[in-house]
Amino acid sequence: MNNPPAASRTLLADVAARAGVSLATASKVANGRPEVSPATRARVEAAIKELGYVTRVHHPEETPPSISFMADVIESAYAMTILKGARDAAEAHSVDLVIERTHTSAERTSPVPQSDLNHRLLSRNRSGAVVLTASLDSDTVAGIESARLPIVVIDPLDSSHPEIVSVGATNWLGGHSAAEHLLGLGHTRLAILTGPVASLSGTARLDGFLSACSRRGLTPEPDLIRHGPFTQATGYQVAREWLSLGPRRPTAITAGSDLQAIGVMQAANDLGLRIPENLSLVSYDDTFITTLTTPHLTAVRQPLEEMGRRAVETVLLMKDDGQPEAHHIEIATTLSERASTAPPRG
Repeated sequence: MNNPPAASRTLLADVAARAGVSLATASKVANGRPEVSPATRARVEAAIKELGYVTRVHHPEETPPSISFMADVIESAYAMTILKGARDAAEAHSVDLVIERTHTSAERTSPVPQSDLNHRLLSRNRSGAVVLTASLDSDTVAGIESARLPIVVIDPLDSSHPEIVSVGATNWLGGHSAAEHLLGLGHTRLAILTGPVASLSGTARLDGFLSACSRRGLTPEPDLIRHGPFTQATGYQVAREWLSLGPRRPTAITAGSDLQAIGVMQAANDLGLRIPENLSLVSYDDTFITTLTTPHLTAVRQPLEEMGRRAVETVLLMKDDGQPEAHHIEIATTLSERASTAPPRG
């Protein structure tokens, strides 16, 4: 993805190894950021001096470096929360963050190969890009693989393309913890609505969910497993179908996003069902939306701000040093238990 640095050049990774710190910590010291302890700063500065590492200096008359933040969809709490973390990291490093769509308007009506991605970034004088996408199609992969600039993908983590640098959450664990929570409450008729079939994160969550059920000797009925866009409309439509099954309806639903969960709540309300008295509901993402509802939503919390921050920091490490700290960074999910889940009645 990147041209290797010259053999004679001291890399920031060499400094980090000599000082016994992470690449991120070495980068903070090299760039003069304050949030490092005096003892650690002294070790890194000593390693910089000993190895002769040279930090690139941006002169006042130079245009500040910029990174593209490219997304399929910007208008969602999920994307905006990730963007906040990315923005905070960019500001901390005095880098401009420029928001762009993954596909331009022209590309959406007359597709242009994503192998043009490198040209788009270079023509706009970008230092690199963060790409937020639900799926990795062949054109996007081709564009990233051919790029001569650092590019980091946020969720998915795609093991079939090890050369692609990515940041994501522990999606399998997230799906597993949602099912474990509901099973622990005594539910046996579980339904799960996850993302589109092409969504790698959605597939991982489903696998984790089914694994937890299997360990308890349960196999959800095939018609209680659905894929669809991470939208409110999808949540509403699918939940209406499930909740109209009479005695066969699920007593608990796991949604693939906070927006899907809102749609489920609306469907339950329209059918005269109360949450959690008649239906337990687990959301996914845990954005600010989950505490605006009545009841507040139990949710699998994705570290969205942290994902955005780590993605930008990884782009900057690759820009300065040629190599990321790791090709696949996974940050742990947690379960936020609130009032939308309870033991089943009857």
